[in-house]
Amino acid sequence: MKELEDVYSLPGMLTPSEVDCLYSLGQFNQRDGVIVEIGSWKGKSTVALARGAAKVHHEKIHAIDPHKILPEEKYFEDTEAEFLANIIQAEVDSQVVPMIMTSEEAARGWNKPIRLLWIDGDHRYESTKLDFTLWEPFLVEGGILAMHDTIRKHGPKRVLWENVFRSGRFQEIAIVDNITAMRKVKRAPLAARLQNYLTLVLRALYIAARKSSVPRSKTVGRELLRRLSAQAWLPAVLLVFSSSIAR
Repeated sequence: MKELEDVYSLPGMLTPSEVDCLYSLGQFNQRDGVIVEIGSWKGKSTVALARGAAKVHHEKIHAIDPHKILPEEKYFEDTEAEFLANIIQAEVDSQVVPMIMTSEEAARGWNKPIRLLWIDGDHRYESTKLDFTLWEPFLVEGGILAMHDTIRKHGPKRVLWENVFRSGRFQEIAIVDNITAMRKVKRAPLAARLQNYLTLVLRALYIAARKSSVPRSKTVGRELLRRLSAQAWLPAVLLVFSSSIAR
């Protein structure tokens, strides 16, 4: 997307399609509540979410990240200054509420309903599970949970399986590269659960394709999974996927 060209060039582990996805997620306006981001690093995802929100509802992004050195995660850089500089340069600083603290610290005393919860913090299993356990209760019914590195990282993959896929409380699963997003419900009906299982089968086939030696299997599998798991609440991404496959 032309309006995201400067975001693509920001440092971060997001693919262009994932930036597009977050931009569309930021526009999600079907439920009341704030947007919470766990794991901002240098602000690439923060800017994408804020740009999207600015087009529809101007909801602020509560960006949670301690921005401190974490040797156990092999992070040896204090990113606070660069994060703040990047959101200022992108002209979204008025839409962002920086919360320079851990997810656990930020959760103490939190009482706001959340319409969109984006989890991209410490990817170790215990940390990812803690982020989910602390923050998912604030996600409103009909709201969207999105998580990064759900294809290639053990921690997020396990949390998704144990707390989302098996729970019966989420449906309409959309998968964009390493992002998995889904809608929270009180109890998914049978038809929605069957659709979830189909999406999981397609996801498993894609993961297998990533490990195969068949030419372009990873690229084709990724594109097909995007299209086949596209959801109506992510319409802008539907258009991007259709045009990208047409090329």
